[in-house]
Amino acid sequence: MSGVVLAVAAFSVTWWGGLAFALFFGVVTLLIYKEWVTIVGEQPFGVPANVGYGAILASLLCLWFGYWQAALIIPLIGAAFLAFARCSYPYARWCASGVIYAAAFGFSILSLRADSAHGFAAILILFAVVWGTDVVAYFVGKSLGGPKLWPRVSPKKTWSGSLGGLVGGTAFALFVAFLLKIDPTVKLTLLLAGLSVVSQVGDLGESHMKRLFNVKDSSNLIPGHGGVMDRVDGLLVAVVCAALIGLIFADIGSVATGFLVW
Repeated sequence: MSGVVLAVAAFSVTWWGGLAFALFFGVVTLLIYKEWVTIVGEQPFGVPANVGYGAILASLLCLWFGYWQAALIIPLIGAAFLAFARCSYPYARWCASGVIYAAAFGFSILSLRADSAHGFAAILILFAVVWGTDVVAYFVGKSLGGPKLWPRVSPKKTWSGSLGGLVGGTAFALFVAFLLKIDPTVKLTLLLAGLSVVSQVGDLGESHMKRLFNVKDSSNLIPGHGGVMDRVDGLLVAVVCAALIGLIFADIGSVATGFLVW
């Protein structure tokens, strides 16, 4: 039920776009940072945490008002301050990494959706490739089993599940692209396959971080699912990669177009 509610909420704000989308994923971005801070052992509202909240919020506001250069620079300033504050706060350096991690997600997903031509399609296709990969990987891995992907970090994930997720997630995203009248070219297929892989890397990366700090879930905010980081770890990396591709092939106002139709 929690998963259904989250999916409906994410689809709804993506459909509406604008302020609803910015507020929803702005809150998600701040929650990602809060959970990161908690995982590394810092106080969720101590000085390092509050510096990070301020930097992320300022970045998102600058992006909303069109000052995208400032939106990129402010998290770097906040992270640099925390990196130099490590003598006073032992986990400040980890908090600095969390600022970059969370702010990159917020900047990327808001920039993609802000593209009036292809923003809606880009977000739905990203949802499709990441969620499709997760679901198919789970059922294929459970059914076929086999060698483990990275047993020390994620004991339940298998190579069969990973490859099944790659194929299933790519196919589902191509189907969604077709429904949205985006030409499912070979180039787009390869791109979506790459995003399926990086989403799995993001998932494993978060699992590795939690094991490093001996934490099972990023929080207990979502019943049956853990925390926000546990739900968006793969999406976060895929969204950031998609935005980087979009920025390479287009300008800041056409990030989704650069991602989908380059």
